Amino acid sequence: MFISLGKFISKYQKPLVWIFGALAVYFLVFHNLTRFPAPWFDEGSHLHVPKTLVQHGVYADISSEGFRYYGPTIGVGPTVMLPIAAMFKLFGTGLLQARIVMALYLLAAVYVFFRLVAYLSGTQVAFIAVALILSSRSVLLLEYGRQLLGEVPGLFFLLLAIYLWFSQWNESDWKRLSLIGLLFGLAMITKYQYLLFLGPVLFLSWLFDVFYYKTSSHRNFLVPGIIAAGSFSVWQILTLQYLGPYTVMENLALLQASAEGAAFNFNITQLAANLGELTSRAAYLGALLPALIYGLFISLPRTHEGQKWSIIFLLVSLNLVWYVMASIGWIRYAFLGLGLSSIFIARLFTEISGSFNFDWSAGFFRSWFDIRNTSKFAIALWLLVIIVTPLAKTSLEIALPGPPYAQQMSVYLDENVPVGAVIETWEPEMGFLTDHNYHYPPNALLAVAVDQVYYGGEPVQERYKFVQTEHPDFLLAGEFSKWTAIYPLEELGAEYELVATYGDYDLYQRVK
Repeated sequence: MFISLGKFISKYQKPLVWIFGALAVYFLVFHNLTRFPAPWFDEGSHLHVPKTLVQHGVYADISSEGFRYYGPTIGVGPTVMLPIAAMFKLFGTGLLQARIVMALYLLAAVYVFFRLVAYLSGTQVAFIAVALILSSRSVLLLEYGRQLLGEVPGLFFLLLAIYLWFSQWNESDWKRLSLIGLLFGLAMITKYQYLLFLGPVLFLSWLFDVFYYKTSSHRNFLVPGIIAAGSFSVWQILTLQYLGPYTVMENLALLQASAEGAAFNFNITQLAANLGELTSRAAYLGALLPALIYGLFISLPRTHEGQKWSIIFLLVSLNLVWYVMASIGWIRYAFLGLGLSSIFIARLFTEISGSFNFDWSAGFFRSWFDIRNTSKFAIALWLLVIIVTPLAKTSLEIALPGPPYAQQMSVYLDENVPVGAVIETWEPEMGFLTDHNYHYPPNALLAVAVDQVYYGGEPVQERYKFVQTEHPDFLLAGEFSKWTAIYPLEELGAEYELVATYGDYDLYQRVK
């Protein structure tokens, strides 16, 4: 029986691998796509834009008072919003349709990531790096990649640009270099945060070549850099022309206020907490720092290969240094640096283990205790724990997601609340899931809320009195509004009564 099974596996090994791979892709990327992760504030606000574009023909957010041309329109670029809008146009508006687009971006990003690492270090390192980036609970690639967020699509454009750049290093013609620059530009347009690192990296890489590596032409760096900057600038000009100068100034003011609290926050206490996050078990179980040192080491040779590694090292270093020194400490802000670090970790573990080639000449049992294998076994076990433990947790979350409270509340609203009734809420995902007349707090209050929650600043409740002055028909309080304490729910008890609860979502109706 066992011999027959062995022959069957040997005969159909390739088809079985493809079947297993297809099942793994389905499970990790598409299974329970609308339930894991649950819809939340950031994704909900971004989803407003393609929905508004399809329903009203306007590239904007929307609230009961009208269109809002700032906020989510700069959170994620048109490279994501427009394909999702097209999906809505073809197949109707829905969370599944939006997340299918994101899932395809996720698959594309993982494929290009594999190709890039395989080009740099071979297929074994590439498979390990993919396993690391998919499983990491600090990168959260599977979680972010299933939602309408900019990190994974931006990563796709960035990785594709780097792969095309590296694969014909210093040999690309003007057209190829222009395409590479355009892809870099699309990465920055897709996720504005990438602008903080890509611009400096392209400039520093050129300077390092001029003064240190001296192996490439100026064209190899300047053309992609100029085209990337030009692409980003063209998008800014288009938004200026489309939205008008006043709303662009609002955009810039909002971006500045948000950046001061979350992206350019120089705080000693926060610095220690951020550093602790990168040295925690979640960040590759202690392998991050040795891998970064190794990344610096392989970037030093004055060769084309060393120069390529230096570019990846610069991207990782600039992101992680900024995360520690200046960010508010949301691990999502270290997405790029932690994700690309998996390449260094995979190559380091492969090199120090001798590509995991074990010596079994002493026999199966004795070889386990052979000193030539001991260190390799320890390294393999460390790597296995780094990958399997978090991947098992994520897989469990995909297989057994929490109750769909947002969807349950949306069904209740559709069945019990008139579409024209004004619903006050700071849960923008509900404005995507139903077509009711929602009113949201101004986007500018986000910075106030962050300052309140993290640094004990002025309560956002003091800045926002819409419920008390306008008396909307309904008030929907969820996880985000409760986190920020924007609504004085106890004070409103005489005017509003609780009519429905699903998880963290509480719906109140005005009674007088």
